[in-house]
Amino acid sequence: MQLKYSRYLELNRQLTTLTGQLQRLTTESRKMGASVARGWLSAAQRCCKNVNNLLGEVAYSLPRVRPLVEKPQKEVPKLSLLLDELDALEKEFGDIEFDASKNTISVVTEPITLEDIYLGPFKIQLELNKLDQLYYSSPYCVIALEPNPAATDDGVTHPHVSGEKLCEGDGSAAIKAALEDGRICDFFTIARSILNTYSPDSPYVALHDWDSTTCYDCGYTMSSEDSYFCEYCEHDYCSDCSTYCRRCEETVCLGCSGQCSYCEEMLCRNCVSGCEECGELFCQSCLEDDLCPNCKEEKENENEQQETEINESENTSQPQTETAEVELAS
Repeated sequence: MQLKYSRYLELNRQLTTLTGQLQRLTTESRKMGASVARGWLSAAQRCCKNVNNLLGEVAYSLPRVRPLVEKPQKEVPKLSLLLDELDALEKEFGDIEFDASKNTISVVTEPITLEDIYLGPFKIQLELNKLDQLYYSSPYCVIALEPNPAATDDGVTHPHVSGEKLCEGDGSAAIKAALEDGRICDFFTIARSILNTYSPDSPYVALHDWDSTTCYDCGYTMSSEDSYFCEYCEHDYCSDCSTYCRRCEETVCLGCSGQCSYCEEMLCRNCVSGCEECGELFCQSCLEDDLCPNCKEEKENENEQQETEINESENTSQPQTETAEVELAS
């Protein structure tokens, strides 16, 4: 009885929307007539655009109104029918869970595997207090008991389940009809059938992307086999955002890698060292005595220059010493 009342409320809401659209269409019709009568062609063209938009809104509203109007009068299910449905449900699923505090009826499906991807069993939970919301909301939820969610979205536990809400697809009308008639067993079997079916046209996450990984740097979605794990930051990367150390051949992301400033080879953090003089990073092969080639050459030049200066100083001071000795002898 609440469902009937809810249906009439929803019908009234949809009719209010539709009549508002028709009123605006009537207004545009009067504007069009006035524009044509006065020869205002630009104004008439604007009216045409507005009418076209309104016709699109009306075409969207009509299919939402008609089913609510055409629905035949439903009889309130008798208690004996509901008991028979519960008996059939128990035979079909083996066990029924009724939560009196939440007023819910639940069954558990067998473990579901789609295209070799194990998704586990699901609990289909019908919330009896929300049956009157059937025409604008879902009165049930689908809960993964052994969740194996999509790698790119933890809320997607099945290609057609997101946030515990089932995308019914073509089964929407059948589910609504079963609940309206009190055919509880049919409702649960239809929902289970949808869970056991994969439609590649409208999944929340496609099965071929189920175990995919998102590149931590650029966000590109790739299969697990095509991803590269960086041991330093512990994230997955695509081939464009990763490289490998040319010394130890360890996989490393571009952010954690370093480039030798001399030979320009890509290296991991363990295979680069800083020059004591300039502080830039170099591979071990390009360092000698903890100095890069440029700094080592500069240091050698400095040492040679110092030696030259010392030798010149010694050569200059030697004649002066000899002259002093001669003078003392005289």
